[in-house]
Amino acid sequence: MNSTHPSRSQKPEPLRTRSESLPERALRFVRRHRWSLPLSGLSALCFAELSSELREGELHDFDRLVSEAVTGSRGSLDFLMYWLTRLGDGATLTAIVVLTAAVLALVKHRREAAFLIFVGTGAGMWSFLLKQLFQRDRPEATELYVISTPSSFSFPSGHAFGSTAVLLSLLLVARALGVRGARLALSTAVTFLVVAGVATSRVYFGVHFASDVVGGVLGAAAWVALVTGFFYPAALPGERAKQPLGDVVASDAAPE
Repeated sequence: MNSTHPSRSQKPEPLRTRSESLPERALRFVRRHRWSLPLSGLSALCFAELSSELREGELHDFDRLVSEAVTGSRGSLDFLMYWLTRLGDGATLTAIVVLTAAVLALVKHRREAAFLIFVGTGAGMWSFLLKQLFQRDRPEATELYVISTPSSFSFPSGHAFGSTAVLLSLLLVARALGVRGARLALSTAVTFLVVAGVATSRVYFGVHFASDVVGGVLGAAAWVALVTGFFYPAALPGERAKQPLGDVVASDAAPE
């Protein structure tokens, strides 16, 4: 006699969950990165507006006024400006990223090491590509002071782009590793002062227009904010992460 009951060896069919549509996944992603995406987007929009004004030739007065204000201090700040501009060199920044990443990897902070390398490599790539896109000439040779004119194009400033990206990423790594309170506030203040100093030094020596360094800072800010959203999705207020702070999101397709 056949039994109508299912065999004990039979397993119940798994429940089928509805797969998310593309708009739903996009909305969930935006909600999850409610600070990093807007920060990156705002910086990118400001960069786009600046580059538009550059193409329309509307930055001459701004560049001239800033240059006159900065170059008026020539002779009294040479030593400080020289070392700030050296700090922003590609070779110096590369050494900082490689050495710091190596130390982080050795002490088992591989996520932070990968973040630094990714930000630093991307900053160099974006700076080069944007220079090729805009192909802006450097200031006239009469504007030079102490150092010689680099052979690359002028906009955006590679020194400003690189130093902003690397120093901000170091600050974010410090926060990810638990630096808080007065130490974090002091580190933030020093980071912004050094970034401003590197940018100013390029105008001081006459190798960049003021709009070049502004473009470099904006471009780097957009890049760092974007990368931070992927590596540290809970680093900024109000953002949510599926995994603890410092873990890369590896399963965006899974529903929260």
